[in-house]
This record gives sequence, C-alpha cells and structure tokens, in this order.
Amino acid sequence: MTTERLRPDVDTAGPVEIAPRVWWVGHLIPGDRFQAHAYLIEAGDRSVLIDPGSALTIEHVLEKVRQVLDPRDIRWVVAHHTDPDVCSALPVLDDLVHPDAHIVTEWRGQALLRHYGSSLPFYLVEDHDWRIDLDGERRLDFTLIPYLHFPGALASYETASRVLFTCDLFGGFTVGDELFAHDLGYFDEIRAFHEHYMPSGDILRAGLDNLRHRFPDTRVVAPQHGRIFADDLVWPMFDRLSDVECGIFLMAQDDLHLANLLAASALERRLAQTLLGSAELPDLADRSTILLREFLPVERLEAYVETTDEGTLLFSPEEGYGGTPVPAIPYGPTVPYLALPQPEGAPSIRVYAVLPDGVEIPRSLARAMIQLAQPIQIAMSEHLARRAAARERQRIIAETLRDPLTGLHNRRVLSDAHVAEDPSAILMIDLDNLKDVNDAAGHDAGDQILQGVARVILGNIRQRSDLGVRYGGDEFLVVLREAGQSHAIEVAERIRQQVEHLRVTTIQDGASPLRTSVSIGVAMHPSREDLGMTILRADRRLYEAKSTGRNRVITPSD
Repeated sequence: MTTERLRPDVDTAGPVEIAPRVWWVGHLIPGDRFQAHAYLIEAGDRSVLIDPGSALTIEHVLEKVRQVLDPRDIRWVVAHHTDPDVCSALPVLDDLVHPDAHIVTEWRGQALLRHYGSSLPFYLVEDHDWRIDLDGERRLDFTLIPYLHFPGALASYETASRVLFTCDLFGGFTVGDELFAHDLGYFDEIRAFHEHYMPSGDILRAGLDNLRHRFPDTRVVAPQHGRIFADDLVWPMFDRLSDVECGIFLMAQDDLHLANLLAASALERRLAQTLLGSAELPDLADRSTILLREFLPVERLEAYVETTDEGTLLFSPEEGYGGTPVPAIPYGPTVPYLALPQPEGAPSIRVYAVLPDGVEIPRSLARAMIQLAQPIQIAMSEHLARRAAARERQRIIAETLRDPLTGLHNRRVLSDAHVAEDPSAILMIDLDNLKDVNDAAGHDAGDQILQGVARVILGNIRQRSDLGVRYGGDEFLVVLREAGQSHAIEVAERIRQQVEHLRVTTIQDGASPLRTSVSIGVAMHPSREDLGMTILRADRRLYEAKSTGRNRVITPSD
C-alpha cells in the first residue's frame, strides 16, 4: 500500500520507493527550506529521471539512482520547468544515460533549457500526443499547467502507480527534513509557497481544475519542492489550495524582502478572515481560537443559539459546527460569554471561550472577544441562514422525489446520476387487478392496496442502498444494488408472495377484505449499460408475466 511506503521514519540517505517502481532520488540539503526533489521511474531501458537537480545535488541523485538501476537505462530526462535548481545539472548526464536519451519538455522549455549546454536531444511532448510509453502498458502522461510558475510548466502522471508529479504545485517552504506530509498541517507550508510563487488565484485554480479533470485517480502527489503526500490527503489538499490567493509581490512597494512580504500577507489574511467576518463559520471559529490563544490557553469556541423551532443548538468543532440540539446551555450566569448583536426577533447567540478548569478570563481576553463580535455575528448569521436554507431545500427535494400516496420515490429520482450509477438489478412490478378493485370498491380501496404494496416493497429492500419507486399508476420499480441474480429473484418472489397474502379492508361497512396480486419482471444491469435499457428489458418480462397468467415472476433465465 502507498501509505506503508510513506512512513515518517524513512531513511533519505538512500532511494525511497514512494509507489511501486517509482522512487524519490533527491537530496535534502541541511537547513535549506527550498528543497528540490528528483524522482526516478523504473522501467527497464526506458526508465525516466524527473527533474535531476543542480550541481549542488546531482552527485547525490546519481548515487541513489545507481542503487536502483544503471543510469544507462535512463531513456528520458523530464524537465517540468527550467529553473536551475531543477535542471541545471543536465550536462552532467550527457555521457551517463542511455545513448538514445532525450530531454523531455515542451517548446517554451526547450528555448531556455538549451542554454544549459547539454548535448542530449529534445523530446517535445506536444509533438508526441503528450505522452511517453514505458514498459508494458505503463506510460507517462503530460499536461500543461501554464504560469505555475513558468509559462510552459508541465505536470506528469504515471498511469500504473497513479503518481502525479506536480512541478511547483503543492510545493512548500519546508521546516525540518521530513520527506512526507502526514496530515493537513502541511498545508500552511504550501500556502506560504504559493502566495509567493504563483501569479494569481485564478491561474492557480485553473491549473488545479485541469489536474482534477485529467488525473482523477491520483494516489500520490510528488511535488518539485516541499513534501510528498498520498491517499486521503490528496483531494483535501486540492480543495484547500483552491482557496488560496496568490501574487503577493503585487503588494510590494519598496520592500521586496520575502519574510516581510509573507508576514504582510498573513496579517492581511488574518484581518480579512478573522476580524472582518469574511470567512465561513468553522474556519472563522478556528482562526479566532488561534487568535485568542495569544492571550489565554483557549481550548475551543462554542456557540449556542436559542431558536424557536429547534430549541438550543450547539455549534462547536467537536460536532463539526453542524448545530446539534442540546437540552440547555451548560454554563451558569457567572461564566463570561459574548452575546452577539442580532436583529429584533432573530435567534439569541452566545459565544463561549472554553478554558481549562481554574483559568480566569482577564480583561485582555474580554477586549479580544469584543473585537471579534462583529465578524462572528456575521458569520454565524450567514451560517444559520444557509443551514435553514439547506434544510428547506432537502425538504423540498424530498417532497419532489416522493410519491405522496405511497411514500415511495417517484420516477424523477431515476434521472439522478447517483441512482443510475451502477445498480445490479431492476424489478418492474405491476398490480394485476387494480382497475377491477377501483370499479368494484372505489378509488379509496384502490389507494389502500397501492399503499399496502408499497409497504411490502419497503419491507423487502435495503433502505441504505436499494430504491422503491412508484413508476406510475399501478406500476412499481425496484432498484437493487450489489445483488446477484439469485438475490434479485428471491426479493421479487418474496414481494409476489407477500402481496398475494395481502388483505385490505375497504371503507364500506361489512365489506369483505380485498385481495390482489402482482406480476414482476426481473432484469440484471450489466456494467455501463444505460439504465433505460435495463428498465425496458424488465418491462418486457413484466409484460410476459402478465400475458402468461399473472401473479408470477419472469426472470432472465426464463
């Protein structure tokens, strides 16, 4: 597994396998916050060296390469962009790599890379379908991520290991010598790097969106700088990086010192998001907690909202700021809190800074909390409004997708992409004698039968995965997931038998209980078949069941 390779105690003195046959072969310069990484893809005499490095690191890189393979097996030397720390060592490789080796880049990169003086010829990816074929079915795919931070910057993706080499994207100004990121705390290093190196948030988001679209199965992100990360960190890092605003040199006047620029950027972000109320409630609460910890050991912020319809709600990091109903506010009248200003008739909101037992709140913390009153009030009000809107939206959606008579879904739910996303089987069910019931006992009796059949269907399907649908009139449809043919037939037969024994008493006094039956057609859903085709086959078998005697199940094997 990938996560087993990315262990924290890895020895960076030698090559490190970050995925099957994919190696980190870089060199960590002691005390350098701007490490440049080299990678090796092991593919016989079509092996790939990615971003070989500079004169400061190339001998260490080659030493690690030799522990994996003979450098003469390196057919491709990829230069994701043209900076000297990434590829100024190219001339060193001229007589060491495969006789037919090439420098892999695109035309803008070639225009600059040739000035390093390497004798290796160039392989321009735009002239070769943006790919390199390796051994077997493996290949290295390329895509442009322009202006991040070079106009012709490339990213590449090794298809077998699902490793994404991201050039400068996801790089960081690293602290310490750990090669791998193990939690989202690494994002602070990523943020500072991108604010400084990338030209704008819009360009950054365009590049990230391109990588999401091109390489959605990415398992490992291997940047040129910073730390490598994998698995459940990949897409959360994408999401967080999408929110970063870049181009901090635009803020500069006379002072271009990097440390001062980064500090100014951090201060502006802190004022904008923490004190001006522009952040979402969870982020604002977390940042406010960090701010207050400058004064006291604040453990967390808790907000209590007293509503008219849901009672008292708790919003805290422990419950994900979702708004959990609680019996009452647990703090007595002597515990200081921030009462947020609200319009007349709006819910009452109190914010508490939770401290360790025995710690008192001095005036300094009270003043800090007063400064936070307006942004928290704005964020909380917007959060409550979105929460109410989401609840109302869910209610409307549920009503729109439900049949009011039976409580089953209606056929609109079948247009949802998630519903059509690979069911295993479809059951088409039709009542055999509903018109006779309606004619003899009235539509109220017919409605009772429809409701009884719906209860039978719900009682025989899995609520978390399967779907019961009133398809129209006296027709029903069942969507079964992760079900083999024998299970589908078993469910269909249970429904048929239970409906056969269903008894519905009409509203008329003294009337005999009504009996009914159903005919059912079963169709299995092959992978990637259009859902409508599966429904059509189930409907044809239903017609066969109706025409051959009713009260029966017709299956794919019949």
